[in-house]
Amino acid sequence: MGFFDLFKKKSTYHQERHQQNELENWNDIVYTRKNIDMDDPVQRHEYVSNCLQQMAEASRDMDNLQLEYRVVTSHLRDMEEIDALPPENRAEVNQCAQRILDSEAQQKTFNKRKSRMTDQEFERADRLQKQIKKGAEALKEAEEYHRKVKNDLKRLDEERQAYDFRKADIEATSDNMQKLMMVVAVSLGVITVGLAILSLALKLNVIYGYMVAICVAALAFLYLNQKIHELRREKKVVLNTTARLIQLENTVKIRYINSKNLIDYECMKYNVNNSRELLALHEKYLLEKTERERYAAATKQLDINQRALVFTLRKYRIKDPEVWIHQAIALVNHGEEVEIRHELIEQRQQLRKQMDYNRDVVAGNAKNEIEELVKQYPVYRQEILDMVDRFEQRYPGA
Repeated sequence: MGFFDLFKKKSTYHQERHQQNELENWNDIVYTRKNIDMDDPVQRHEYVSNCLQQMAEASRDMDNLQLEYRVVTSHLRDMEEIDALPPENRAEVNQCAQRILDSEAQQKTFNKRKSRMTDQEFERADRLQKQIKKGAEALKEAEEYHRKVKNDLKRLDEERQAYDFRKADIEATSDNMQKLMMVVAVSLGVITVGLAILSLALKLNVIYGYMVAICVAALAFLYLNQKIHELRREKKVVLNTTARLIQLENTVKIRYINSKNLIDYECMKYNVNNSRELLALHEKYLLEKTERERYAAATKQLDINQRALVFTLRKYRIKDPEVWIHQAIALVNHGEEVEIRHELIEQRQQLRKQMDYNRDVVAGNAKNEIEELVKQYPVYRQEILDMVDRFEQRYPGA
C-alpha cells in the first residue's frame, strides 16, 4: 500500500456511513448509555429525565386513545345489544328500520336530481357531522405538526451524521498523524546513518547535521503529539454530543410516530387521504345536506319513522340510538351490519395498536431502562427513585 493510500480510508468510511444512514428507520427507538458518564450528575439527570419524559408523553397519548377507544367500543356494544334482542323485539326494530328505508326510497324517487355525493358518502359524513369539522381542523394541525416534527427529526439526523463524519475525520487524521510520527522517526534514523557514513568515510565534521536533524525531528514529534491530543479531546466532545443527540432523537421519534399514527387513524376514520380532502368533503356535505333538507320537507313521514326507531332503540336500552337513523339498513341487512362491524373493529384494533405501542414500547422500555439503571448503579438508587417519585406525583397513573 502506498503512502498516500492512508488518506483513502476517510472517503471509504463516508460512503459506507451514508449507505447505513439511508437504511435507518426512524421508528426505531434507541436506548444507549454509550459515551454517557453515569457518574456525571448532569448527564445522569438528563438521561433519567429523558426516560421519564417519554413515559409522560406516552401517558398523555394513552388518555386520548382510551377516550376514542371507549366511543368505538360503545358503538360495537350497541350492535351486540341489538343482535341479542328477543325475536319479537328485534322484529319491532327491523320494522321501524324498514319504514325508514321505505321513506328514504320514496324521497329519492321524488328527489330526482344530480347528487353531489353518493348515499354512502352522505350517510357516512352525516354520521360523523359532529366530528368532521373539528376533525378536519385537528387533522390539519396534526399534518402541520407532523411536518415540523419530521423536519426536526431530519435536522437532528443530519446533525448526528455530521458528528459521525467528524468522528471519522478525527480518527483518520489521528491515525495519519501517528503514521507520520513513524515516518519522522524512520527519516531521523536514515539521516543519522547517512551522517555517520559521511563522518567515517570522508572524515567530515557532521555534529551540526546531527543537531539540526534531532531538532527538526523533536519539533515534528512535539507538533504531531500536540495535534493528536487535541484530536482526542475533540473526539470526546463529539461522542458526548452524539449521545445527547440520540436521546433527543428518541423523544422526537416518539412524537413523529404518534403524530403519524394519529393522521393515519383520522384518515381511515373519515376515509380520506388528507385534511384538504376532508375539508372538501365537509363543504360538499353541507351543500348536499341543504338540498336534501329542502326536499325532505315534502315527506314528514321519514322524520316520524326515524323518531319511532330512536324511541324503540332507547326503550331497549341502546346507548346511542340516534346513530342508527343513518344506519338503518344495517338493522335489516346482515351484510351491511357485518361491514360496519368490521370497520369499527378495524378502528378499535388500530387504537389498541397505538395504545400497546405507547404502553409497551415507549413507556415500557423507558421504565425498564430506569430499573436497569437502579440495578447497575446502586449508589445513585435513591437519587433516581426520588426523580421517579416526583414524576409519579406529577403524572399519577403513568
